[in-house]
Amino acid sequence: MADPFQELLLTHLPRLQAYAVMLTRDRAAAADLLQETALKAWRAQSQFAMGTNFTAWIYKILRNEYVSSLRRNKRKPSRIDEVPEEFLSRAGAQENDILSREVVQAMNQLQPEQREVLVLICAGGLSYEEAAASLGCSIGTIKSHLWRALARMAALVMGEDAPTDSSSAEIYETPRSSRSIGHAEHMSGI
Repeated sequence: MADPFQELLLTHLPRLQAYAVMLTRDRAAAADLLQETALKAWRAQSQFAMGTNFTAWIYKILRNEYVSSLRRNKRKPSRIDEVPEEFLSRAGAQENDILSREVVQAMNQLQPEQREVLVLICAGGLSYEEAAASLGCSIGTIKSHLWRALARMAALVMGEDAPTDSSSAEIYETPRSSRSIGHAEHMSGI
């Protein structure tokens, strides 16, 4: 019988790797970050209570290690357009390649907090609760950053005007969230 902690860690490695690449914008740095995260999680497994939110716990370790590495190295993160395209898109038709480049350029124009939440929820598949736990903030902050990131992305990529009032009826759904957020409902919570 395999170790349950080891199984959880191995299951999360692909998603953690994608998040590490998005944070570092460098394959080698992402591999180092992932290795350090796995090592720290393995050493701290006695601090994790089985049955609790492993996803939020491991993402918080990865993010904290990333921030610590930035402080240690005193370097700025590289731009998102320096990330190899194979990490951001799949081979497809010419239109898909162009749209992918536009999305990458638009993501680079987001505030760092908005980009991070967008990556965690939309690309990483985390729920609001898991993203909030991994970033150490409230669910309302996560929802706010996500809504603003999605509105800004729509404005940049699709040429749409970003909504400015609570009359918009747009609904944004995330992959694992148990509910969707209407614009008016979200704005009333800010």
